[in-house]
Amino acid sequence: MIASNVDPFPAADLDTNRSGRLSDPQRKRLQGLARAGRKDEFILAVVCAGLGVALVAAPGLSLNIGIRLAAGAISLVVAVILLRVAVGGDSLTKDLRNGRVERVEGAIGRDTREQQGEHAMHRLYYLNVAGQRFEVDSTTYQAAPDVGIVSLYILPRSHAIVNLERMPDRPLPAGAITSPTVAIGAAITALTSHDPVQAAEARAEMAAMGNAMDAQMARAAMPPPADQRDPRPLSEAILGTWQMGPMSMTFMPDGTLVANLPGGRRQTRRWSIGPDGRLHANSSGRDQATDAWVAGDVLTISENGQGLAYHRTAGS
Repeated sequence: MIASNVDPFPAADLDTNRSGRLSDPQRKRLQGLARAGRKDEFILAVVCAGLGVALVAAPGLSLNIGIRLAAGAISLVVAVILLRVAVGGDSLTKDLRNGRVERVEGAIGRDTREQQGEHAMHRLYYLNVAGQRFEVDSTTYQAAPDVGIVSLYILPRSHAIVNLERMPDRPLPAGAITSPTVAIGAAITALTSHDPVQAAEARAEMAAMGNAMDAQMARAAMPPPADQRDPRPLSEAILGTWQMGPMSMTFMPDGTLVANLPGGRRQTRRWSIGPDGRLHANSSGRDQATDAWVAGDVLTISENGQGLAYHRTAGS
């Protein structure tokens, strides 16, 4: 894990990372972190070496000679290991010498856990992609998306994350937007699967459905040219029953609006077309006005940049 207070996913470096290399700014920052880590290890190596020499070469100590020599030897061995790391044997330093960046792509998941430290509990942060788990600092954790398809750019030995790129949503299965069964299936998998990869993929699919619906509603909110609309006044063209998925609305000539909602619920309201040409619907004494138009067999109701397209039912 590399802790940092700078942008953990620099967009300016993505092109270089995509080509499998570290950018110069990334290399410079990581070299500073690697030097700081080696400094700590060097200091600890000196301490262990001093302790080892003291144990081996100080016959005046009251410890049993066998214990003293064994402890001294262990301290010296630890000092040698730390010294080797301090002079360039750690994984991050080797990664920097090589300069190669690898890419891991898949649905992302995030999780945390508590760990008991020497004096208090502290929180560990993880990103999970394509079956691999990466420990990160809190800044990187907060900057990463919690759902969707991503590419992680990592160093091969230390597994340090140097960048993250949000990828396009994957193609949705047939009927994903129109069929409640598909969405319910993805939700159940996301909530109940014990396989973190499968759960992340299901959550990414649900997010893709939401994005597709938002895009569809945004497109529907754009009014068609006047020559493509029903030439009749809206108060006439809107009469009949209109269906969108499990929902339907029936506009009656006497100003009654009957809405059939998912789950078998039914609501009765009053409707009218106001002087402003907008559709007004009254429920529980509250008037709601929206833009609406009919084009062919489609009734579009648009509000706040989002459009809902209802299709005329047969015989209405």
